[in-house]
Amino acid sequence: MLAKFLAGLGEWIQVMPGVRACLFSLEQGSLPLPLLLEPLRFEALFCTGGSVTLTRLDGSVLTAGPRQALLLAGLSGLAGARADAPLAGVLVTVDAHGAGDGPEAPGALLGNLSWNTEQARRWAAVRDGCAVEGPTDWTQAAFAGLDRLPRGEWARWCVWKLAELLYLLSAPEGQAPAVSKAPAPDRETARSLAETRRYMEEHLADPLTIPTLSRHACLSATAFKEGFRRLYGLPVHTWLRQRRMEWAAQLLRESSLSVLGVAQSVGYGSASQFTAAFRRQYGMTPAKYRKNV
Repeated sequence: MLAKFLAGLGEWIQVMPGVRACLFSLEQGSLPLPLLLEPLRFEALFCTGGSVTLTRLDGSVLTAGPRQALLLAGLSGLAGARADAPLAGVLVTVDAHGAGDGPEAPGALLGNLSWNTEQARRWAAVRDGCAVEGPTDWTQAAFAGLDRLPRGEWARWCVWKLAELLYLLSAPEGQAPAVSKAPAPDRETARSLAETRRYMEEHLADPLTIPTLSRHACLSATAFKEGFRRLYGLPVHTWLRQRRMEWAAQLLRESSLSVLGVAQSVGYGSASQFTAAFRRQYGMTPAKYRKNV
């Protein structure tokens, strides 16, 4: 699905037989995605910006946003899909036939541990062929690696992390990680929450409170908080803090703003509060981060 959408776009890399990765960043608005995924193929999106929203046949939705991974192994249970820009990240595609069981197979990345793609496919099938991973210890480690590695290493890193996850998912029934198919908001609520999320993206420098955001979404504060967490996998304030830190990291890399200027651009009036929040997410101060990139 995403591989077809990104054909001719981004930077495609053949990492090993049967396994490709695409580094991409798209600036377009909301775009429909083709519901096409060939048999015995897996796709995994490591999302660093924007979101992908899948609509199931029953009208429920599943959304993958920043610092989450979207896994696709079949699309028969989907009625529609769209990408909301600015969508960015790394897409890994695995052809189970092409990857095979040879010395360069994905399982070999993990010391030749047993590799059961059929078990992983069964795991995905009970989730309509799609699932979102994160926030978990695994996604935290995966995206922390992207934060620290040069862009040229992103493709291989994501392939390695996907091999790790697929190995875990190929465990015997009852032992695979519990990536659940959580209840999702109805379509109208999901649309309202998505619009509010975009509003938050565009106003990161502003004071964004639950009362303000829930009024924008035309929901009660409780319905807004619960719906946002189900749709995006994080509490509102956690998502907002992470997104502000991601924008701050980009400003540190690409602008000449002072640390205080960056702090103010992402809604912090105090450089010390901003530095503490940035250190929690990236494990270093903003000044050290800027020096290292």
